[in-house]
Amino acid sequence: MLINLCCESREEVDRLVAKALAAGGTTYDQPGDLGFMYSHSFVDPDGHGWGLFHISATPG
Repeated sequence: MLINLCCESREEVDRLVAKALAAGGTTYDQPGDLGFMYSHSFVDPDGHGWGLFHISATPG
C-alpha cells in the first residue's frame, strides 16, 4: 500500500520524513525536486509506504 499526502510546504515534507525516520521508518530514495513539485517518501515500521509532496503555485 502507498499512501500519498499533500503537504503545505517543502519544509513540511522534510519535517515529516525526518520524524518518520526518527521513529524507526526507512527511506529508499532521495527527495525529488521538479521545480513545481517537491516529494520524498518513507516506509513506516509497519511496512506502509508514504509519499509526501508539495506542489507550489509557481515554479521554482
